[in-house]
Amino acid sequence: MEKMNTKTMLIPMIVALALFLVSFASAAELDIQNVEFNSMILSPSASYTETVNVGNTVPVLVHFTTDNISYDVEVEVELEGEDDVDASKEVGTMEANSRRAILFNLEVPARADERNDEYTLYVTITSDAERIENSYTIKVQRESDELSVLSVDYNTQISAGETFPVSVVIKNTGYDRGDDNYVVASIPALGISSRTYAGDLIPTEDYMDYDDEEDSAHDVVYLQVPQNAPAGVYELVIEAYNDDAETQVTKLISIEESSQTTVLAATKSQDISAGESADYSLIIVNSANTARVFQLSAVSSEDLIVTVPSVVAVGAGASETITVKATVPSDTEEGTYTFSADVEGKQVVFAANVIGNTGTVSSSIVGLTVVLVIVFVVLLAVLIILISRKDNTVEEVETSYY
Repeated sequence: MEKMNTKTMLIPMIVALALFLVSFASAAELDIQNVEFNSMILSPSASYTETVNVGNTVPVLVHFTTDNISYDVEVEVELEGEDDVDASKEVGTMEANSRRAILFNLEVPARADERNDEYTLYVTITSDAERIENSYTIKVQRESDELSVLSVDYNTQISAGETFPVSVVIKNTGYDRGDDNYVVASIPALGISSRTYAGDLIPTEDYMDYDDEEDSAHDVVYLQVPQNAPAGVYELVIEAYNDDAETQVTKLISIEESSQTTVLAATKSQDISAGESADYSLIIVNSANTARVFQLSAVSSEDLIVTVPSVVAVGAGASETITVKATVPSDTEEGTYTFSADVEGKQVVFAANVIGNTGTVSSSIVGLTVVLVIVFVVLLAVLIILISRKDNTVEEVETSYY
């Protein structure tokens, strides 16, 4: 009887144990089907080398399934190496026999001293009942030819007419050497651009195949905003390129109305004799808080020859006196002639009062008078000599008859 009771008591225990084992087996419900790294399907038993742009993001797509209903499902990916990056997404509840695909975008860390680097990609899926994980070995190699703009420094608010510097640092983030690199700064909406030569860049700073060369370069590009540029916010485009690679970044810059520039004439009108020259004084006042370079030009008729400096630099809050030279040709008729000096759209009008080349005319008259006097004296002397000779001849003839 006691044996029967023991068997009776064991039966429920065995049933409970069987149910526990079945429930435990059913808990193993999640499964990672495949993982794609930058569109490449990975396997836990293999090692892969993938070429990507260092510092850029790559897509990681995780496909997984569940046999039974799962709660609080979460997927996490981690790229582990010298520098680690990770990301996770909550999926929540999944129905039994369902399949999901979760997309991540991981930024591949930029290594300053390595052209390739090895990472381990961990993919982990958890629920309220279990946790599964796979790992994959990936070696990331740089693209053969790649340039990056590391920094752009400039004054974000300037005035129209100003010339401002743009400081740019570029780096060779490719696998191979990059020769003859250039940096260009431009504001396309204003039609202005400027370029500078950055030289050759090696792949890494301590690359043994090259001596005394750098993998990065710092250059300054100067842009001059037109004097009549409308106020507003513009795109400042920075481009780095060589024969094999190019990259660009876009920044914003605010341009205000031109700071007041005053152009004054110290002398506006002068009397000038034909064949002579005169100097006029033009004063340029720069009220801006930065130094400016002004472009000058002169406008005049063919009756005058006017010259001005083509470029003049004026310091911040300073003034500069410019000499405008007007020359009157010797054949210019008397009268008043006007001309102007233009300082980037600001014009100042001058007048030249031509009074005739009196010195030249007087000299000519005096010279002619002297010549005529000399001729008259010579003729008079000749006439006296002739008259004198005639008188002597007549007297001798008369005397011979006696």
